[in-house]
Amino acid sequence: MKQPWYQQPITTVTTYTDLMTLFQELGLQEQDTCLVHTSLSAFGFIPGGEQTLIAALKAGLAKGNIAMPAQSSDLSDPHEWINPPVQTAHQDQVMAALPGFDRQLTPCHLIGALPEYFRSLPGTQRSGHPTCSMTAWGVQAQHICETTTYDLPFGAQGPLQKLYDLNAKVLFLGTDFETGTAIHLAESTLPRPVFEERAPIQTAGQKQWVSFKMVELEPYDDFNEMGAQFMAAKPESVRQAAIGNDRTALAFSMRDLVDFAREYYRQRDLAEGLN
Repeated sequence: MKQPWYQQPITTVTTYTDLMTLFQELGLQEQDTCLVHTSLSAFGFIPGGEQTLIAALKAGLAKGNIAMPAQSSDLSDPHEWINPPVQTAHQDQVMAALPGFDRQLTPCHLIGALPEYFRSLPGTQRSGHPTCSMTAWGVQAQHICETTTYDLPFGAQGPLQKLYDLNAKVLFLGTDFETGTAIHLAESTLPRPVFEERAPIQTAGQKQWVSFKMVELEPYDDFNEMGAQFMAAKPESVRQAAIGNDRTALAFSMRDLVDFAREYYRQRDLAEGLN
């Protein structure tokens, strides 16, 4: 029987010094803005775990900004849930019991340990969308997280556009394009059909349900196919380095990725008659 992960011997260690060397190999500068996606397990064992990795990121980007997704998609209408579905008899019960979104209190779910740790730290800002928020730390963190509408949270009025305008880099630390939240900016700025979703928010001690507009997003398993074509077309944009357990870290221009993805999906949408 395979041992649980916490009982398995430590064979690969990544220290704070190793992380700082990695960031240099990826070409990061202290004034850069980075949208970060991380698989902690890809590093093997990091003494200090999330605390050490965030400390290294803050040191490496001391005059710039760090951003991470802080999605809470479980704060949504349970009548629409698919993974998992809610039995009809319990849908109203779940809907009534869900807490309203709160920037300080609502945790991130289903996107890993590091985004939740980052969200909880003093000095981290968070945007106000109930299901698709973004967190940021750094010189322009408040600007990145300022939003004026719930509509199209990944679109031109949201934090992703601000990161694009800041010429941010996307940083994959052991992850791949399936985690690429930046790609949603490309999708959300195409002329796709718009539909409405609902989510609860907490305002002045009261919960209320708000509606907002969304566009149809691609399944995540398509992102790697698009990402492979992006890397082949824009090799000069991508820096790579080996990490931990035979995994790879990538750093590249968010603008290059979004521009490539927008044209890639525009052509696909034309072929499928979506625009």
